[in-house]
Amino acid sequence: MIVARRRSHGVKPILDRLHAITHTSYSTKCSYDLRHAATMKWVDTIVIDQKLCPFAPPVRNAPNLRIKISEATTHDEIIGEIEREAHLLVGKMDEQGSAMIERPKTTLVVLNEEKCPSLRDFRDLIRLSWRIQEEAINKHSYTEDLQQVLFHPEASHDTYAERLDADAADYTIRSPFPTIHLLREVDVMNAVTSGYPNLESLPSRNKQKMRQDDIEVCARRLNDCKVVGV
Repeated sequence: MIVARRRSHGVKPILDRLHAITHTSYSTKCSYDLRHAATMKWVDTIVIDQKLCPFAPPVRNAPNLRIKISEATTHDEIIGEIEREAHLLVGKMDEQGSAMIERPKTTLVVLNEEKCPSLRDFRDLIRLSWRIQEEAINKHSYTEDLQQVLFHPEASHDTYAERLDADAADYTIRSPFPTIHLLREVDVMNAVTSGYPNLESLPSRNKQKMRQDDIEVCARRLNDCKVVGV
């Protein structure tokens, strides 16, 4: 059961400041190159530098990491893009051919909330992920081969709760743009059996770290990802 938090004193001013930090850049139209650069900056300055994922550094560079900047305008088009990326990731090229693209180890599909405005809502991305699982993964018998992980500028660990306060822990799953991370199951299992200490507690440690950093610091750090060259 998801239980809404009680409103605490001083929360409204904090939420107003966070809105001021993030709203302008989120509504600014972003080019293909900016989306790619901002996503790489997020990988470098947040995922890697903040040690949110200890397995990210070895696959940071192409061709290990593939960043696909989506041009899709509808959910159906997005599912088509994910299908092609799934074929590439598992080594089965789609019928249109992807022979010129070297097979990656992991893929970030960066969606465009300007072309598909419903994606501004994290819950819409969640609903879309259900269709992706069925129509782009399960349909091709990739259920045991691929996993998808969602990131979003407004992502929340308490997705369907009535949000009355802000939680810095949500920045462990926030990204500059709506993003679907496709991972190979074999790599996930290799990570689980790698011997990394206390791997099961990594999500809790990440949440604690974000809370210690302070929510405004987390918000500015994410917003800075869109300031390319800084």
